[in-house]
This record gives sequence, structure tokens and C-alpha cells, in this order.
Amino acid sequence: MAGLSVAAVALPVGLAYAAMMGVPPVAGLWAAIAGMLGYAVFGSSRTLIVGPDTATCTLIAATLTGMALSTPEDRLVAATGIALTVGIGCLIARVLRLGVLANLLSRPVLIGYMAGVAITLAISQLSGLTGVGLRNSGLVHPFLELSRRLPEIRIPTLILGVTSCLLLVALKRWRPNWPGPILLVVGSCLLSWIFNFPALGIAVVGEVPAGLPALSLPVRLEGLDGILMGAAGVLVVSFSSGIVTARSFAARTGEHVDPNRELVGFGAANVAAGLFQGFVVTGADSRTAVGLVAGGSSPLVSVSAAAALAIVVGLLSGPLYWLPQAVLSAILLLAAASLFDGHAFLRLARISRIELAFGILAAVGVIGFGVLQGVAVSVGATLLYAMYVSGNPRDALLGRLPGESVLGKLHLNPGAQPVPGTVIWLFESSVWFFNADAFRRRAREVMDQAAGAQWFVLDAEAMTQADADAVEALYELKRELDARGMTLLVAGGHGMFRTALERSGLVKKIGRDKIFGSPEQAVDAIDRWRQAAPPTLG
Repeated sequence: MAGLSVAAVALPVGLAYAAMMGVPPVAGLWAAIAGMLGYAVFGSSRTLIVGPDTATCTLIAATLTGMALSTPEDRLVAATGIALTVGIGCLIARVLRLGVLANLLSRPVLIGYMAGVAITLAISQLSGLTGVGLRNSGLVHPFLELSRRLPEIRIPTLILGVTSCLLLVALKRWRPNWPGPILLVVGSCLLSWIFNFPALGIAVVGEVPAGLPALSLPVRLEGLDGILMGAAGVLVVSFSSGIVTARSFAARTGEHVDPNRELVGFGAANVAAGLFQGFVVTGADSRTAVGLVAGGSSPLVSVSAAAALAIVVGLLSGPLYWLPQAVLSAILLLAAASLFDGHAFLRLARISRIELAFGILAAVGVIGFGVLQGVAVSVGATLLYAMYVSGNPRDALLGRLPGESVLGKLHLNPGAQPVPGTVIWLFESSVWFFNADAFRRRAREVMDQAAGAQWFVLDAEAMTQADADAVEALYELKRELDARGMTLLVAGGHGMFRTALERSGLVKKIGRDKIFGSPEQAVDAIDRWRQAAPPTLG
């Protein structure tokens, strides 16, 4: 039963996404069938259902449009090529253990990206809902063009589209357990056949090839650069959104999702989809939710859903000829509405204004510049911000906490007292080439503020590694402290950091007796030295 429920949702959604991309509608079903079977065998999640999704299909549609492909057949060849490239890319990424790709789309960017896709997708359905072939894209131009071409609106198409939207909204509100899209597809096909919708000027899907496609390898050298460039963006978006879907449902079921294993599952699903003349698939939240509600908890749900869709393609493709395009546009319009999460923007505003700005940037970029360009701009902005934050780490001065044996940050603990004659400086990051200057600058500022101090304890507990720039910065710190008559002590630091100090000769330069496991140990040693004779500079 769970598999049939999933198939009931996957059928109209697959047809709608294929129509949106300008490929033969049946390709959406081929993609769903092959993708679900591939993921069922190799995927790590027992409950995740894969299939075409709004974000990925919108990006593919933008890529195909940029390649200036005119016929559905040419667009399908390119779409299958993108699917194969994405699948192979996922498998290569698994070998290289690049599951971290899932983190390229941060939560704010993903929220903004989805919002931009939702708005773009909704506007793109104006043609299907009105029967007017709009040539412009963007946020405003389609409405301006439609306002100039009002006499061309096909009233029967508009009535059917608006009625379909209202029916879907009503079913979702008052009969949420009913498969609204499949009921709408079946009912509209029946009405289209009875009243001959094409004769009324209502566009229909047309002939749908019967049977399953033959296994093929779509190879065309022309347009290969466009396929590769498009596949790169699709890979990041599809894997990121897919892993977000997998993790969200895993949190409900108690599963653990390994991003590197998911690369294998998504890779196998997309290779299978490409070989069977489908397009890119990823984690599908609506179909996964339907499967869980119906009691599905194993990969057999995907297998049975794929079998049900195969039966439809093999035996029932004839009635799909009568499916009105306006109905598919209505289904996509409601899918777009579900993608826009206004509450998520409000949460971002409460958490961080800079993250809200990234979300808005992603949405505006997708709407104004296109899906791929919008993703590239927003991801680039977040990476630059991450580099800025990493290049300017936090630091703090430490002191003794009253009645405690541990040290605390002076600015966070009003009762903490500086250790007399001693500076204890915590640098809250490893030192790398991109933050070595920040390390030098802050170290000088701390030294300038500590005139008269004899001891300088570098708390390196946050330092995991050290590159050549880090070693040079530490050498400079040692030389400047010597010139100021201060003694450097290093406390903490992980194994690789300690190894870098040893191999570079810094341990010998500083003095092995001035390397400690913690800042507390360094302060204890200073207390002992004060009671004895003061040490000489190392």
C-alpha cells in the first residue's frame, strides 16, 4: 500500500516536472522508476524516496534553455547526459570522500534558494495557466508581457487552471489524506476525453510512448561543455537538497545518514535514470512523507512504487494523451507554494541578520540572474564570509577564577583576576596562511597592552595544525617577545600542531621546559619559577 501511495504522488509530479523542462512527459516517469530502483539497492536510508524535485528540475530547465535546444528530443538527450554526469560525479565524490559537498549550501542559502526557485517556478506557470506563450522571464517582465497580450488569454484554459488550483488547495486543506494530484490527473484526463479539450483550445500532453525505454548511452559531443557546466551546479544543488531531505526524515525515524554513503545512492540513482532516458533525481520530501504516513519503512516501498509506475507506463500510457497542460501547471504552482517558507526567513532574522542577508541574496540571485548564477553568487558570498570569519578568529585574555583551579576569560568572568606579571592569551583557532596576519596583529596589540609583563603564555588549545605561515608567525612572536624582554610559553595544542613545532625547530628555540599541556600547568610552573630563580630567555 505504501508503494502505491508513493506512485500516486510520483505520477503527476513526474509528468509535471518533465513538461516544465520541455522534455517528453514520460521521461519524468522513467526517471522516477529507474531512480527509485537504483537508490533502493545502493542508498543508505531505508525510508528516503528519490525522484524529480522542484529545485533540481528548475536548474536543469535553466541549463537546457541556455543551451538553446529547441526540440523535446534534443532537450531530453541533454537532460539524460546531465543525469549521467551527476551520477558519475557523485560516485567520484564518494571515492574522494567529498560528502562535505552537502555543506556548500548553508541553511540560509538553501532557504533563499528555495524561495527564489518557488517564485521563479510559479511565474513560469503563467503560460500554462493562461494559454499564452510568454517569451520573457524574470520577476516583472512576464506580467508586463501578459498585460499587453490580455486578448490572447484562452478563457477555457484559464478556467481549467484556476479550478485545478482551487481543487488542490481544497483537497489539501479538508482531505489531506486524499491523493489530490492523482485524482486531478485522472479526472481531468476523463473530462478532456469526453469534451475533447483540444477542440476547445486547451493544450494537452499529447502522445506518450508506451513501454519502458531501451537502455542507452546518450552521447553527443555538441553541447558537451554546457552539459558539464550545468551538471556541476546540479550536482551541488541535488546532493545538498537531497541530503537535507534525508537528514530531516532520519531525525524522525532515528536513522543515521552518512553523506558519503548517500553519494553512492544518489550516484546509482542518477546513472540509472540517465541510462533509461530520464533526468536527475534526488531526495523527494513529498513522496518520502507519503511513504512514511502509509507505513513504509524499507526500500521495498521504492521497488513497489517503481513497479506501479512501470505498469502505468506499459499499459496505461494512452489515457495520458488527454492530460491538460493547465493541470500540470496547477500542480507545479502548488509545489512552488510549498517551497516558499516565510517562517524560515523570520527565524533567520531572529538568529542573525547577516544570515538573513545571505538568504535574501540567494533568492534575489535566483530570480534576477538565473538559478545557476544565483546559486553560484550566494554560495560564493557565504564562502567569502566563512573565510573572513576564519581569517579573523576570536581571542581572549585569561585570568584566575576565584576559588577555582582553572583559568577563565577575563571579559566573560567579572571576578577573574589577571596573573601578576603574566599575559595568558587564547587564540581561538589554528593559525593558517589566511589568518596568520590576524594572529600577528593581535599578538602585537596584546604585547603593547602588557607593558612590564615578564611572561607570555600562548594558549594553543584550539590549534590543531600549523602550516609554514603559522610556524613563521610563531617564530616572529618568539623574536618580538625576546626583544621586549618577555618569555614565551606555549600551552596546549593538538598532536599535529605539536609535531609541526617539533619538526620546525620551534620547540628547541622556545625551550622544551616551556611547552605545557595546559595554560594552568604553565601558570603553576611560573609560580614555581618565581619562588626560585627567574629563567633566562630561550
